[in-house]
Amino acid sequence: MPFFINLFFSVIVLILFVKLKMITTAIIFMAVVFFLFNYSLKTKVFFILILSLVLIKTITSYSIPTNKELGILGTIIDKSNNYYIVKTNEVYYDDSWKSIKGKLYFSYNKFTTDPFEIGNNIYIVGKKTNGKFDPIYMANSSEKSIYSVRNFFKKRIYRNFQYDNREILFSVVFGGLKGKNAEIFKNTGLLHLFAVSGFHVYIIYSLLYFLYSFTLFPINIRRLITIIILFIYLSASGFSDSAMRATFLLSIIELNKLIGWNVNSKNILGLIGVINLLYNPNVLFSAGFLMSYFAALSILIIIEYTNNPFLVTLSAFLAVLPWSILFFKGFSFVGIFLSVFFTPIIYSLMILSGLYIIVHLPDFVSNFVNYYISIIKSLLQYINRYIPYITLKDNSYIFLYFISIILLIFFHIVIYKRYTMSKK
Repeated sequence: MPFFINLFFSVIVLILFVKLKMITTAIIFMAVVFFLFNYSLKTKVFFILILSLVLIKTITSYSIPTNKELGILGTIIDKSNNYYIVKTNEVYYDDSWKSIKGKLYFSYNKFTTDPFEIGNNIYIVGKKTNGKFDPIYMANSSEKSIYSVRNFFKKRIYRNFQYDNREILFSVVFGGLKGKNAEIFKNTGLLHLFAVSGFHVYIIYSLLYFLYSFTLFPINIRRLITIIILFIYLSASGFSDSAMRATFLLSIIELNKLIGWNVNSKNILGLIGVINLLYNPNVLFSAGFLMSYFAALSILIIIEYTNNPFLVTLSAFLAVLPWSILFFKGFSFVGIFLSVFFTPIIYSLMILSGLYIIVHLPDFVSNFVNYYISIIKSLLQYINRYIPYITLKDNSYIFLYFISIILLIFFHIVIYKRYTMSKK
């Protein structure tokens, strides 16, 4: 495996040891790693230096405490009616403010003359109990944040498409599908299509280069413009884990071409993962982080042997499956097949969403679009009626979690042997 992929997995293991309060084991692990990999002395020293920084960061990092009244300074990164997602910056408890990077999910329906919008910096008083946050009081700060870009695009779509399915039209590009609509797509294994990922970022990337073909911009100017637009899109997506991974990956690839370096894509992915974990070790326990990085790595490994769309999709599905079982205690049998079938449909919805950001289309077009989305939802509900979402009970999910990991490893071994032997 490339250097930064080895470092990425070593960082993951180290964080797990620290979180399990096995500090001595973590230090022994660092010593083992030093002698395990066959790198030069300088490379080994750099490897251990990064692990040491991660160790210190993880030991000194805090998580949002439970069963305590908290004061929180944060930013609204998404909102649907009275449901909020807030990114925390600082948390006050035990008579002091502590820097804690995390997310809170909660409902707040108290009346205010100063509306809470995406991008607002806010102050919250509340309490977290059994994983659920209950806000007591919430107030806006006078300052806005970069997340306001998301609010701008959401208002544009909602203003130009005033129909029932406008949330789907917005979420298909910018992510964050919630409520009943999310349940429909989750039950058929398609909710990942509404989580901004490499799929979405690559479509934006491809569209930009298609538009460049009609211009005379020099190639390096195109690359700089691409990086800027990708970061605008990242802020509009709410800086989700998968969006950050995909945006940084493509941006570094563009910089790589701009500067003339020749860096392996898997190395770039590993580097981004290490930086992400060094900034916030607690993100390791996020479903979005694990699904995003494991799916991306699985795809990068597969495309070294084949570009078969079914095998590429299957590799991503198998990489996401263990985390779906672990975090959501369930999965859909038809998800992989529907993903292939629904990809062109998602493309069409993304194009329509882009149009509604720019212009207000005639009513007969909007009526057709709303009907088109309703048919898609009805079809998925019909499928789910006969092939339901598998919900795991008791501790059976732990057994299936390990089985799914073994299945993923077995799949990659089979692909490796199949395509390396055929070349011989």
